Amino acid sequence: MAPSSSPQSYSGPSKSSGAVLLARPDTVTRPKQQQQSSSASTSTSSSRLPATNKGPPVLKIDLRSHSKPQLRQKVVTQLYEAFRRIYASLKDGDAVASEHAVAQESDIHKKTTQGTYKSLAAVTLQRLKKRPPATGPDDVGIEGEWNPVKDTSASLLEIWQLAKAYCPTKQQLQDHGYPVELPATLDPIPSPKGICDRCGGSFTIKDHLEESDRAACLYHPLRAKMSKTFGDRVRVFRCCEEPIGSEGCTPGPHVYKEDGLSLLHTRIPFVETPDRSTPAPHAVVAMDCEMCYTAGGFEMVRISVVGGDGQTILDELVKPKHPVIDLNTRFSGIKSLDDAKYTLEEVREKLFELIDSKTIIIGQSLDNDFKVLRLVHNTVIDTSMLFPHPRGGNFKYSLQFMAQQYLQRFIQDTEDGHDSFEDAKTCLDLVKLKVEKDLQQKST
Repeated sequence: MAPSSSPQSYSGPSKSSGAVLLARPDTVTRPKQQQQSSSASTSTSSSRLPATNKGPPVLKIDLRSHSKPQLRQKVVTQLYEAFRRIYASLKDGDAVASEHAVAQESDIHKKTTQGTYKSLAAVTLQRLKKRPPATGPDDVGIEGEWNPVKDTSASLLEIWQLAKAYCPTKQQLQDHGYPVELPATLDPIPSPKGICDRCGGSFTIKDHLEESDRAACLYHPLRAKMSKTFGDRVRVFRCCEEPIGSEGCTPGPHVYKEDGLSLLHTRIPFVETPDRSTPAPHAVVAMDCEMCYTAGGFEMVRISVVGGDGQTILDELVKPKHPVIDLNTRFSGIKSLDDAKYTLEEVREKLFELIDSKTIIIGQSLDNDFKVLRLVHNTVIDTSMLFPHPRGGNFKYSLQFMAQQYLQRFIQDTEDGHDSFEDAKTCLDLVKLKVEKDLQQKST
């Protein structure tokens, strides 16, 4: 979970012990009133160092101290480095480390004499070195008053046992375009005329392209966005900043994609995930497939599957049944199928070695994956349904947006296209986060 923007300040000893923070030469001079405030107790949030203070704090020489100023300065510097390591993940970690180093040294000085000061300082430093990094703004404090934050997160086993409650119903899956049962009928293969999935034009489907076919389509590879032009908000394509309705900016071959389940079933038959007499090796997996355009429409060229622990359990290139028209590299990330060893049917059998019909498959808009995999599987958690778009209907958050919004993670940010393993792992983490948050809300 992301820490909040400002860690809570430690409430230090209420009595002044002579350990006073002196501004370093490289800091901005503070007003007199603020200087007086910083020389008092660390018990209020106003004592926190400003972000401009860099490096270890410098103690003001106290003539009444029982220990030499050089020794005390050495100790506070070592304490600062120890706290700095512990608070490295906090937004104001260095500032809090400076404050707590002063408070810790003051506490040590107050509890010791000249003969015992070094000993307690050494023991305290050893304890700080063994202390784990702070998990958040509540996980701070000096030794002697810090209490470890209790880990209330559920185990992976608990999370995945609860995950079944997040699976949509069969009707909900069907409403979102999922194949929920084997098609009852077969549609005849249509004529070799197709509608281009990119430009919308009519073209003749061919198994092998001529040179002129490879640039017959002009299209916009990226979706439109809202943009301001001369003060007006207009929709323009992300790829070229041209307005809606403009001629395509990228040449390529005409391609097509079929969505009708009966027609897909005619081209390559669907199968149902088999049942088992014994539990499958994996109760939960996350999956993502990459697709390309072929003479037979949209076909799978890569499948990536991770287990409930986030480890890869299947990652293979797949040989499509029909001749490849366009590998769709910009989005699939696939540049070559030379290393593909398995057909669709063969890689699907490898998947069935890992799962059964009760296995929860997690992914983003898995209806598309199941169509190219020709799979009927109704135990699903779809992240696009788990985190619905407020506008509803066909509007969906992209996986890239959800990763940034909920996981503070940036994905699919290169020209090389998607990484199906990264996408699968991200979907897994999104579901895990959702279950954990719901558990925390129930416990409060």
